[in-house]
Amino acid sequence: MAEPEEKRRDVQALLRRIWAAIVRYRRMVVAMVGFSLLQVICTKLPFMVIEPLLTVLDESDDPVVAPASVGPIEELGFTEGLRQWFSQWFRDFANDLCDVLGLAFDSAGMPVVVACGFVTLCCGIVGSVTIYMVQTVSRFFAYRVVADLRCELAQHFLSLPLRFFGRQRMGEMISRVTNDTQVMQRSFEVSADNVVVDPLMILGNLVIIAFYFPQALLVVAVMLPLMVIPMYRQGRKVQKRSSKSLQALGDTTESLNQILTGIRTVKAFQLESERMREFDQTTVTFLGRTKKVLSAKGRSIAQSFIGYQIATAVILVILGHTILSTELTFAVVGVIIAPLATNYQHVKRVTRAYNVMRESAGALAGIETILQTDVDAAMVGGHSISGVRGNVELRDVHFSYGGKPVLQGVSLNARAGQTIALVGPSGGGKSTTLDLLLRFHDPEKGSILVDGNDLCEVKLSDYRRHTAVVSQSPFLFNTSLRDNISCGRPGATQEQVEEAARAANIHDFIVEQPDGYATMAGERGTNLSGGQMQRITIARAILRDPAILFLDEATSALDTESEGVVQAALDTLRKGRTSFVIAHRLSTIVDADQILVLVDGRIVESGSHDELVAKNGVYKRMVDKQMRPDAS
Repeated sequence: MAEPEEKRRDVQALLRRIWAAIVRYRRMVVAMVGFSLLQVICTKLPFMVIEPLLTVLDESDDPVVAPASVGPIEELGFTEGLRQWFSQWFRDFANDLCDVLGLAFDSAGMPVVVACGFVTLCCGIVGSVTIYMVQTVSRFFAYRVVADLRCELAQHFLSLPLRFFGRQRMGEMISRVTNDTQVMQRSFEVSADNVVVDPLMILGNLVIIAFYFPQALLVVAVMLPLMVIPMYRQGRKVQKRSSKSLQALGDTTESLNQILTGIRTVKAFQLESERMREFDQTTVTFLGRTKKVLSAKGRSIAQSFIGYQIATAVILVILGHTILSTELTFAVVGVIIAPLATNYQHVKRVTRAYNVMRESAGALAGIETILQTDVDAAMVGGHSISGVRGNVELRDVHFSYGGKPVLQGVSLNARAGQTIALVGPSGGGKSTTLDLLLRFHDPEKGSILVDGNDLCEVKLSDYRRHTAVVSQSPFLFNTSLRDNISCGRPGATQEQVEEAARAANIHDFIVEQPDGYATMAGERGTNLSGGQMQRITIARAILRDPAILFLDEATSALDTESEGVVQAALDTLRKGRTSFVIAHRLSTIVDADQILVLVDGRIVESGSHDELVAKNGVYKRMVDKQMRPDAS
């Protein structure tokens, strides 16, 4: 049955990523493979001393039997001659070892017994070191690769256009970075451990069995499909169901994210039961899909076990027939049984490793979907600029969201140092205009010029270095107040931070705190009031010392007292800078150099406050309504 193309691509993507990791960390991989080989040798070598050990024990029970003599190899079969040579070599080694150690025994077989113990002890000591190295190196390899993957995801998130995040759920993206990469980590751990060590262990067992009983290889070759085909078929189901399970886990993470981020609303509107019911539903879905993944894994191991047991049964029958019809000794049988008895554990781990690999291919599919999303074209290319004076011009700018026009032929001209206010009803295009000026999006038609340079042709990092934003919903990182201010200019001195805080009327509040500037802001600034948060963001903007400033309803969410303090800080911030201000409270922009009234994506009026009031148009009606709310 052919594998669907999509699933095959997912597996190929996983293998490419593993190969890239092997190439990148090849020294680590070489060390891992080397220690794995030593581990296999130390694990399987004791099996080889079973035959000489059982032989001398059998000779001690029947002293009449003389040690077997070694005839010319050419008179024996190749494997038989090789076994005879090894048996005689080991006896000689045992006698030499006892001579070196100064040991003498009455029994002729005791040197072999001592040598068997010595070899096993040495293998145990060396093997313990190799196991430690394999486990340590392989696990670190897995963590290193997954850390790289998470960094790649984070870097890609930062490179994506703003529009991408408007279409995604936060919980699902967090799940991709945490849960999906955790599954990937298991894949790399398995790749670095079971996929390397256990196949070598199986190969070592087959070599030992072939050394003493070559007929068994034919049985293994015939029975191999009984183990491989079920593993392959169930592995495909594991991959498919794993993708669905991780999608359900993403829904669960998103549900929890909604609870935590909206906890005030949840409690205020008594939505605890409803939110918990939704979380329970997503959890039940996740558990149901996970149960199907585990079921496929269980069937894979069970079916492989049946195939392995059938092969073992056939080998035992052939082995018994050979013993009854030839002179094959029980010492040789002991050597054959030992690797047969341990081989299934290695087969089971390889089967589990294959299932985890297929599960990881399903996890990688979701990650690759994000990584293959085109990065923000604005962040690539553009010519460098040394500075920004602040002259801004919009020429016939058009823009739409999902085919719905938002801006239709907007034009304006702002000279350096001027304040441009954007007012009008909600949905008129004010915030979209600021987004275009910040180059979160590019115009679909028309152009934006900054100091005569087309903004689409300017290196974005150079331009944004000279801009700052103070928004209606201030955002603070969960770190110290000093760090929240200094992120406006990384590397700023303490004196510069305090100077900016004084200008924003927040310095006195900060120094009154027990930890001063080291005071933690809390998650999203929860340790501060709205006015305090806003003044921290203003201090951040002041410290940045931008040429162009964007104020997006910076005082609309504040009470009258806080608004007065914040507005004074904003007035300080605007001095000498080109400022674009969105305001619903028209009293805050009466001194603006230009006021633009946007309605349905068009500028319907423009001028100073006095000029627009004199026109007795849209702006005048807005002023009257704010002064007299009952005015129509």
